[in-house]
Amino acid sequence: MRLADRLGRRAGRPFHSAIATSFAVEFAAVEEILLPQLMASGASNLLLISDARMAALALSDGSTLPTALGRDYALYSPPAADGIFHPKIILQIGRDSARAFVSSANLTASGLAGNAEVVIEIECKDEDSPERAIIRSVWRYLDTLVPKIPSPARDAILWARERAAWLDGPIAQDLHELEDGSAIAFLHAPGESGIADRFVALVGDAKVRSLVAISPYWDSDLNALADLSRRLAPKHIILPIDPVGHEFPKDAPFAKKVRIVALDWPSQRFTHAKILIASTPEHDHVLLGSANCTTAALGRPGAVGVNAEACIYRRLPRGSACEALGLDRWLDGDAIDLDDLPEPVETSPIPLKAIEAGQPGAFELESGLLHWRPSQPDSEGGDVQLLDRNARLLASIAVTAFHHGERALTISIDPAVYKAVRFARVAAGDVLSTIAHVTHRDALRSRRKEVATGNVARALAPFTDGADFDLWMHQAFETLARADFDSDQDHRKLSAARPQARKADDEPAVPVSLSYEEFTQSRASTGRQGGQGANSLAGTYSDSIRDFLNLLSGRGATPAPDDDYDPEFDDPPEDETGGDADEDIPGSAAVEPATRDEDEPRHEPIDARLYERHLVAYVDGLEDDEPLGSSDVLRLRFWILFLLYKARCTDLPKGLDTSSAALAWPRFLVRILVGFFCGRKPAITRIMLARDYGAMPVDFMECWITILWSLDAIEGSLSGRPRDREFLKYIPGLRQRVISLLGLAPTELNGEVATDVRAGLDRSIGIRLGLASAVSRHDMPQP
Repeated sequence: MRLADRLGRRAGRPFHSAIATSFAVEFAAVEEILLPQLMASGASNLLLISDARMAALALSDGSTLPTALGRDYALYSPPAADGIFHPKIILQIGRDSARAFVSSANLTASGLAGNAEVVIEIECKDEDSPERAIIRSVWRYLDTLVPKIPSPARDAILWARERAAWLDGPIAQDLHELEDGSAIAFLHAPGESGIADRFVALVGDAKVRSLVAISPYWDSDLNALADLSRRLAPKHIILPIDPVGHEFPKDAPFAKKVRIVALDWPSQRFTHAKILIASTPEHDHVLLGSANCTTAALGRPGAVGVNAEACIYRRLPRGSACEALGLDRWLDGDAIDLDDLPEPVETSPIPLKAIEAGQPGAFELESGLLHWRPSQPDSEGGDVQLLDRNARLLASIAVTAFHHGERALTISIDPAVYKAVRFARVAAGDVLSTIAHVTHRDALRSRRKEVATGNVARALAPFTDGADFDLWMHQAFETLARADFDSDQDHRKLSAARPQARKADDEPAVPVSLSYEEFTQSRASTGRQGGQGANSLAGTYSDSIRDFLNLLSGRGATPAPDDDYDPEFDDPPEDETGGDADEDIPGSAAVEPATRDEDEPRHEPIDARLYERHLVAYVDGLEDDEPLGSSDVLRLRFWILFLLYKARCTDLPKGLDTSSAALAWPRFLVRILVGFFCGRKPAITRIMLARDYGAMPVDFMECWITILWSLDAIEGSLSGRPRDREFLKYIPGLRQRVISLLGLAPTELNGEVATDVRAGLDRSIGIRLGLASAVSRHDMPQP
C-alpha cells in the first residue's frame, strides 16, 4: 500500500483540513504527491509541520524550490531543541469525521512512494468511539505543537477547529478497547512520560516470550534495546535487519544477545519502518510509528526522550501482529552470525547545528507589510534580500529600515514586489543565510474554502453563477452565514476575531477581540491607520457573497463557478448545520427563486410592500444586544447594494421609485442607515474585530465606502426636486454621523481601496442610474 494512495479517498462528506508532520521534507514530493491527494479529499486548509533545520536544508540544497509554499499551504517549524522534530502524522479533518495516519514515513519521495514503511490508519465519525478518542488525542498533540500566538499555522488550526468543534471533547483514558477485543493508544513525545515507559506499562506483568525490533537507526551502544530487554525480560530478541544496507552497531556488546535475521525485500527498498512487538502468552503488544529504537526517541526509565515522536500502540491476539505485518517469512529464517553480517553503512551526519546557525528567521506578508521574526534577536546589520520563485533578487532592504513591532520587525513593501516575493534571506557582508520561505498570510486565508454540499451548495449557486440580484437571495445569504458561523458556537458573532488564545490548557479558545470603537482608537494611537487590511471573510462561504457584490459594484471579475461543488452530497437529509433543511431563517420569509422561462422578462415586478417587510425585519433585528461581526457588515452592504440595484432605471423601468416617498429606495436606504448608525446604542458599536488587524479589513472598507457613495447617490438623484427638498436636508447630518462613527482616517477615506470602490460604483450602479457623472463630482468626505 502506498500511503499517498489512501489520502484521496472519502466515504462521506469531504474533509476540509489536513495537517501533516515530518522530520525530513522534499517540497517537490509534497507538492506533486501529497497535496493533490489531500485536495482530492476536499481539503483546502493545509498545514505542514516540519523540523526547522530540515525544512531550511530542503530550501537550500539545490533541490527544486516549491511553488505553492506559503500560498496554498502553510509551513511551521517548532524551535530547534536538543533532539529533532520527528513525528510522522497526517490528520484529515471534516465536519463530522476525521482520519489519521501515524507512520514512519517522511514527506519525501522515498517516504511517500519508495521505502519500506509502516503506517496505521484510524478513521472516526463525530460520535463516541475508541477511534474518536484516538483522533482527539492526535488533534490535541498537533494543537500543542503550534504556539497560541497569532500566526499562519495558528490560523490553520483555528479554521479547522471552528469547523470540527467535536475534536476538542474530553478523553477519558489513554488505552481504548475496540469492538474486536483489541486495544489502541496514542503514545507521543514530548509527554508526561517517555514512550518506552508507556510501552512497558501497557505490556504490564505478562511474561514476554519474544521481542521483535525493526529500526533503521540504533544507539551506538544499543542502550535503548538493552533497556527494553531488562524491563521486559524476553526469552528471545529478534532483529530483522537488511544485510545489504544497515546501520546496526554489530560491535556493541549487547549485539551478542540478539538473534539477527535477514530482512530481504524483493526490490531495492530501504527499510525505514520502526516496529516493536512484545509477544506474551495471550497478546502481541505492538508499537509502531516514528520512534527508532534509540534513547533519544524512546527515552530511558523515568525520563522522556529528547526527540518529538508519535507512535501507536496496539494490543492484538498473540501471533496476529507478525502475520498482519508480513514478518513471518523473515522471522522463521536462519539466524545471521554477527561475523557474517556486513559492516554497517556509514552515512554522513546532517549538519543540524550549522544549518540552525545559518537560518534567517520567519517571514510573513500581510496587508502590504513584511513581518520578520529574526532567528537572532540582536540582528542589526546587513540586508534582507527578497527573492522571486526562482530565488532571483527582487529587492534588498537594510535591516535598520525595519520597524520594531510587538512580535516582529515590520516594513511596508512595494506592491509589485509584494506580489512576486516567495523567499527571503539575510546578507551580512559576504555571508548569506539559508533561504526561508515567505508566507502570504492573506493568500492562505483566501485559499481556505470548505467544499459546499447540500443546502449550502444550492445557496452558493446564485452568487457564483452570475445570477440576477433578487430578493429571495437574502435567504441564501442567511443559509451561508449560518453555515459559516454556527460552527463557532458561542462566539459565532465574533467572526472577525479570528486570532484566538487559550486561558488555560483545559479551557476552550476564546477570541482576542476589540469593539469597533476600541479598534479604531487603538489604530489611531499606534499609527496603524491606512493601507489595505485583510479580508475578514476569507475562508468562509460568505466570501462568495462578497465576490458577487464586488462584481455588481464594478469591483472584481465574474466569480468562477465553485469547482469544489460535490454533487455526490447534493441532497443530504439534514441541513449542513444540523438543522432541518426547510427551516425558515428567523426574521425572514421563505422566498424561493422563481422559475423563469428564457422568453420571460429578466426582472420580476417590484413589490415595494414586500421589500419593506423584509427591510423592517432586518432593521428590527439590529436592535438586539448581541455582538456583531464580519457577516453583519457584509449583510449591511448586501441590503444597500440591493436597494441601489433595484432602483428604477432604464434596465428596470418598474423598479423602486426614486423619490423621498415612504416606499422609494432613498427612504429605504436611509431607514437602514439610521438603524445601523443611530439610536441610543447603534449597531456599529457592537461590531467586534480581532485585536491584531493591522488595518481596517478590506471587506469592512468596501461596506463603509459603499454607504458613503449611496448617500451621494441619494443627493445626486433627488437634487433640484422641490418635493424632496425637506428629505434631502437630513442627508448631510446623517453622512456626518456615519463618518464620525466609522472613525476612518483621511488616508483611508482617500486611499486606494476607497478610490477603487467609488470608481467601481460610478461605472456600475452610477451608470445604471444615470448618476455616474454627478456622483463622481463629490469630493471624498473628510472626518
